[in-house]
Amino acid sequence: MPLRKNLLALASLATCLLSVQMTEASEPLLYTVSATRALAGEGHSWGFGALDPQRPYLFIARRENGLAVFDVEQQRLLKTLDNSAGANAVTFVPRHNRLYVANMDGSLSIVALDRLEVLQRLELDSGNLNNLLYDASRDRVIVTSGRRGDHSTLYLIDPKSDRLTGSVDVPAQKLDGPLVLDNGTFIVPMRDEDQVAVLSGATLAQQQFWRFEGCRKPGAIAADQVHQRLFVACRGDKPRLVIADLATGKSLDTLPIGHAVNTLAYDHQRDQLLAPSGADASLAVIQRSAQGSYRLLGSIGTRPWAHNMVLDAKRGQAYLFSADFTQPAPSPDQPKPDPVFHPDTFTVLTLQAN
Repeated sequence: MPLRKNLLALASLATCLLSVQMTEASEPLLYTVSATRALAGEGHSWGFGALDPQRPYLFIARRENGLAVFDVEQQRLLKTLDNSAGANAVTFVPRHNRLYVANMDGSLSIVALDRLEVLQRLELDSGNLNNLLYDASRDRVIVTSGRRGDHSTLYLIDPKSDRLTGSVDVPAQKLDGPLVLDNGTFIVPMRDEDQVAVLSGATLAQQQFWRFEGCRKPGAIAADQVHQRLFVACRGDKPRLVIADLATGKSLDTLPIGHAVNTLAYDHQRDQLLAPSGADASLAVIQRSAQGSYRLLGSIGTRPWAHNMVLDAKRGQAYLFSADFTQPAPSPDQPKPDPVFHPDTFTVLTLQAN
């Protein structure tokens, strides 16, 4: 009798385990980490990345460590560009064989895209340059300045001549990562002012400022131009995602989101929005339904400080950056000390869509 009871108990346990395994297997994994590659170098921060539109090359602005070129197919560092220290963000203009880099010292690096050579560093600003992008509708590059006292500056660059053609001030202490629509409309978060700037026209003189109820410190934006939707990642005490009409700025819906989201990316092939949170070490995947509503599918575990991301929709991959670190204890002199990142641990995480 005891033997029979033991056999029945084992059979019951096996059934439970099988049920758990089947449940786990049926849950969507969304994305999985397919590769991690650490790169050599010391430094206390890094900037943004961008994917070459013609080659499988990921350009990573590593600030003190320069502009790194990483082959996403071979998962290896190809080179770090000479004279690229201070790189903070990068954009491509293939039609003019150009790559432009916004630098921490206020200069703009002009790079020959085919041979990956820095041709010159054009002085634009006395302080750091935060970001930049290419406006194909007017064949120009728009560069954003870093944090300022009461205003920030946009610099307009002609890629045919590599010259500064104009500038415009925006009433913002700091401009976060911008986007430009196909029609040339330039949209940029104004984190400290709790609003988003929408600029248009040949000189970006037509200016609107959109506020969204409950949205504090907007730090990242993305757009779905097919369905005319703007996505705004709001920080603050209760971080949330605002989904708004891209033409009018009218708020249509909100969803909870991770803390301190620094970048968003919309995947048009899968109708998904990706929102990484370095503070929560997670990547949220938000799905658009056929009816036009949005819901959180789930969050994938990443790493602390993995807050900047590049989406590679063609390969179904997302690239995030992180590094090992030590967080010093608070002290009276330093109540919120910065983390100390460990040398030679800067890592490219490749997440593969499932």
